[in-house]
Amino acid sequence: MGRTDSATTDDARRSAGVGEVPGVDPGVDALPAAPDSGSASAGAAVLRELGLDALVEMLETSGYGVCVTGDDHRWVYLNPSGCRLVGRSFAELQGEDYLLSFPEHERAYLLALEHDQRDGDTGFYANTIVRPDGREVGITWSGSVLHAGGKELAPAIFHPTFGLASAGQDAVALGAAAARIAEGGSVGDVLDSLAEEAVARSRAVACLVLVECPDGRLALGAGAGLPEELDDAVHAADLRLADLPGGDQLTTGRLMLLSDGRTRLAASPSTAIIAALTAGLAWEGSVKVPLHRGGQIVGALVLLLPATVTAPTKAELTSWSALGAHASVALADEQLREQAAAHAAELERHRLGRDLHDSVSAALFSIHARAQAIQRGLAAGAPEVVAEAARDLEVLSREAVAQLRQMVSGMRRDDSPPPVDLREALRDLATTCTSRHGLPVELQFDDAVPPVGVETTEHLVRIVGEALHNCLKHASASRTTVALEVCGPDVVLTVSDNGCGFDPAARWVGGHGQRTMQERAELCGGTIRVDSAPGWGTRLVVRVPLPA
Repeated sequence: MGRTDSATTDDARRSAGVGEVPGVDPGVDALPAAPDSGSASAGAAVLRELGLDALVEMLETSGYGVCVTGDDHRWVYLNPSGCRLVGRSFAELQGEDYLLSFPEHERAYLLALEHDQRDGDTGFYANTIVRPDGREVGITWSGSVLHAGGKELAPAIFHPTFGLASAGQDAVALGAAAARIAEGGSVGDVLDSLAEEAVARSRAVACLVLVECPDGRLALGAGAGLPEELDDAVHAADLRLADLPGGDQLTTGRLMLLSDGRTRLAASPSTAIIAALTAGLAWEGSVKVPLHRGGQIVGALVLLLPATVTAPTKAELTSWSALGAHASVALADEQLREQAAAHAAELERHRLGRDLHDSVSAALFSIHARAQAIQRGLAAGAPEVVAEAARDLEVLSREAVAQLRQMVSGMRRDDSPPPVDLREALRDLATTCTSRHGLPVELQFDDAVPPVGVETTEHLVRIVGEALHNCLKHASASRTTVALEVCGPDVVLTVSDNGCGFDPAARWVGGHGQRTMQERAELCGGTIRVDSAPGWGTRLVVRVPLPA
């Protein structure tokens, strides 16, 4: 691009690590040589006839970067397109060493090429511009050497080739997005980051992430480079995916490229407001990348392209597709979290129902029984019966309050309950049942039964408590047995009584207590079976796997 007195060396080229455009032989024009000097002179004559003003206008309005550097490597001229690529105005660059706009490892290579340009080399080469914000933009360029006013000048023309040096940066950006998803970052934050990356690493002027709401309407899930009022405008437009230009193809999962995207957007009454609000971005074309969730198309990553971009590069399309895939992962992750939260809430509702039934409901039944005993004692004039029932009533009410407090405490704390030995818990339960209700409970424990987990212990004790409650409330039993043994790979818990019995098929569906016992057995990974018949008592058998 400039001039130097240093000799061209192959070592300088090799050490730079960058070089010629693939497929273009260094030092050889990519285009055929001019057939003769006459035609070149004729072209020059046309330019002279057009005049200097016309030539200046062509350079200033060209979509390609055009520059002139001097023999001291200083910027002599850089047109507006070139300034946009370099990321600085010409007023800032004028007189500065142009090599400072390139990575240090490429500067020796550029210096080596200057000698070749003096010898007539006008080949195409690939290098990297480093912008003030640290971004690297790949360019392809070609230059020459001329003399004017006694000075040696090096004009060059160049254009961007995105993706030549951004693969590593794209990988970092996508890795960061994946990390935010894994860390539980909000889907909005992840989509905002992806939208910003989509614009920062391409020639797009803005990005919209449109996502379907549950009712099918589109919402602006995230964006970059957009006016603030666009969010409300999209919401008010009541859009569906099919309403977007090319939406019928987008819903089939195809990436859509529309060179006249803004014109189509403005032509539709439902989307005209979006075209109007983004008119200041000077865009014309658009690319839409479909977003997936649960096997369905649920949105689009929409890139707005300036009119000067007739088509995105392969690297841009690859980058946008990768960003769209990450956005789809973020949306799917959000759906899974919502489903997990709903499932957790349902499980908690069932747990509270079981605990209320097995503790508070049983306590209220006992309180009710003591209240009836007080009434009978008062009617019979038996103060000792009334006093005893009143004492029991006080104890039962105190226990009911304690159980409620324990449940609330369990809802507020995440720490696990203290370990409880299953045999000890069953003994306490049997003692309470006998002393309070007068029902004898025989315990038969196999010493071979190993300790089981805290949750399994709680579920088994609750099952036995419900079974004994049923003996008192429904069976009118005079005795009951609780047995605990090992049978093959299972711990087997059996509760049997000599009560009136019942038809399990007739009572199973309607009894909340039996459903609760069934759920508790399943939560332990086990099964429950009820054997009974009218007049033959009841036998309940629970089998849970031995602890690993």
